[in-house]
Amino acid sequence: MAEDFGTQVKKVALAMGASLTDRDVDRLPREMRVQGHFNYCKFLEYMRQFNTSEKREDAIKTAFRILDKDGSGYIEWNEIKYIVSAVPTSSPSVPLTDEEAEAVIEAGDTDGDGRINFEEFSDMVKLEKKPRK
Repeated sequence: MAEDFGTQVKKVALAMGASLTDRDVDRLPREMRVQGHFNYCKFLEYMRQFNTSEKREDAIKTAFRILDKDGSGYIEWNEIKYIVSAVPTSSPSVPLTDEEAEAVIEAGDTDGDGRINFEEFSDMVKLEKKPRK
């Protein structure tokens, strides 16, 4: 299961425009895993160190386009659920659980409409705004 976790973390990071090594994944702080689930807010905070400011905006735009599969201008629950499928890989990918997908939406959806627009996504990745409670 740890191997699945590392693979999925690398895929999410790649979708955000950063490449993590096995060593980077091993260095993830313990508080990123809460009761067996991945803490996406902590992960996004951790990912800030892997993007330089000049590359950040391009990486955020690219990641948003990849995740917004239907081109609606929003990342919706069904797109979050299969976030790890957005990055090509030679190994099979496992969708996020319903709870994990909902946690991602809750972390980024500051206007409460149940989906994440580009501004919310950008703020979430940059951690410029605190998620609503």
